Amino acid sequence: MTISERPKILIVDDQPRNLDAFEAMLAPTDCEVVRATTPDDALLALLKHQFAAIVLDIRMPEMSGIDLAKLIKQRKRSQHVPILFLTAHSVDDDDVLKGYGVGAVDYLSKPINADILRSKIGAFVETFRKTIALAELNGQLHREIADREHAQRALQTANEQLERRVQERTAALTRAHQGVRENEERLRMALEVAQIAAWEWNLTSGRMQWSTDPEALFGFPPGSFGDELRIIRVAHPDDRQRIEDATAAALRTGTYEAEYRAVRPDGTTVWIKERGRVVDGPEAPRMVGISRDVTAEREHARERERLLRSEQMARDEAERQGRLKDEFLANLSHELRTPMNAILGWLSILESGKPIREIHSALAVIYRNAQMQAKLIEDLLDMNRLMSGTVQLELSAVDVGSLLQATMQTLQPAADAKGVQVIASLDRPIGEIRADARRLQQVLWNLVHNAIKFTPRHGRVEIRVSRLEDELKLTVTDSGQGISSAFLPHVFERFRQEDASPTRAASGLGLGLSIAKQLVELHGGTIAAASGGDGLGATFVVTMPANAGLASSSPDAVTVSA
Repeated sequence: MTISERPKILIVDDQPRNLDAFEAMLAPTDCEVVRATTPDDALLALLKHQFAAIVLDIRMPEMSGIDLAKLIKQRKRSQHVPILFLTAHSVDDDDVLKGYGVGAVDYLSKPINADILRSKIGAFVETFRKTIALAELNGQLHREIADREHAQRALQTANEQLERRVQERTAALTRAHQGVRENEERLRMALEVAQIAAWEWNLTSGRMQWSTDPEALFGFPPGSFGDELRIIRVAHPDDRQRIEDATAAALRTGTYEAEYRAVRPDGTTVWIKERGRVVDGPEAPRMVGISRDVTAEREHARERERLLRSEQMARDEAERQGRLKDEFLANLSHELRTPMNAILGWLSILESGKPIREIHSALAVIYRNAQMQAKLIEDLLDMNRLMSGTVQLELSAVDVGSLLQATMQTLQPAADAKGVQVIASLDRPIGEIRADARRLQQVLWNLVHNAIKFTPRHGRVEIRVSRLEDELKLTVTDSGQGISSAFLPHVFERFRQEDASPTRAASGLGLGLSIAKQLVELHGGTIAAASGGDGLGATFVVTMPANAGLASSSPDAVTVSA
């Protein structure tokens, strides 16, 4: 039982009405009444409960109150419970002595005075409560003593263990300090190798503290970063605003990140990448972070991008060359079949014996188409020889005026057929130059023929030849359809034509200008093209030495590597 529970009072009487009366008398007290009408009920209740007092009728039919009191006192649990005897008549001295002898503390005679009963029971209850409180306090004291003894033993054991741990920890700390020093040195070396420096920036004073010398780490002379050791002092002017914006953002978000260029006194730049965070210090806000040299990384990234672009350009060029090859084969088939079909058609008519009024016109058509096919084959052979790497130039004295006249005579029928006016002029007598006459005429023929081909009816082609000291300049200008700015850089490439469809108005394989360029370069000259755009005509300018191959050991022929 605990002190917080209501104390119990055992009332033993063989008369239930007496029990009712006693229970009513004790109702005002803070007690719980347990009733028993027989000694057995009383003993059973004593086994179940702990009582503050027992009210016992001394006269009961089965067993007297004194005998029951003896049994109660024999039990260790109930031997100290006070017993209050009830009697309905006077008691002699011997019975009183017996009652007190078996543990009675008082006698009450019936009829019972309720106040006296409650007063006596109240005293027993108060004593019981104090006894319970004292027992609890005593038990708590014993527990505290036991706990303290246990704690003392545990403390002694802990002290012994602590002493051993102190000795072990001292030895471990000695080893750890040595390891920390070694790790700090390795970390410092690793940071320097990785071009990384840690820093702490006092945002109030502006001064920075570094884990290593930042000026030496990033390749700057002493004093470059000023007394505050801030790299912004040498930041590229275009990047300073970026650093200030990153700092302002860090004050709002707590996270700092910037990448900028620092300029050395010799003009070289180093790329710095910084990351940090804002922390609240005891005296002033500060920022901690790292700075890293990422110049090599950026260079590697640029080189990688360049290689990727080169690879992409190579793939694009391979695809373009594949398309050009397909277009060339289609064009070649078309260009070879067109004159061949005309030749075969007229030969079939002639073979059939059918009368033809103008036999000479038919033969002229056959001859002209045969010449066209021969020219295509000759261009292919020339291109093959040029691509193979070795071409022989038969150098000799060449009369430029006669060469120009012969070219005009050859191309005049084509110009007349299209209604194109061809005008040639010499700024002054050119005289002779040293060149391969056949190859030079091939260059001139290709340029003029190309101009006639792309000049509409009633257009105009001008050829101008001039000589400046030891240099010959040949200019061919037309009023034709012109060359677009997009195609102009590719005008001298093999198999390239601005309109490459098989149904285009102008025929050819796109080899003439490429052959002309390589032949001019074999003579040591240059060729260039210019155009105002669609419908504004084109101009080709050839510049070459007047005495090609003059340093050669042979005055008449030279083998030139293409």
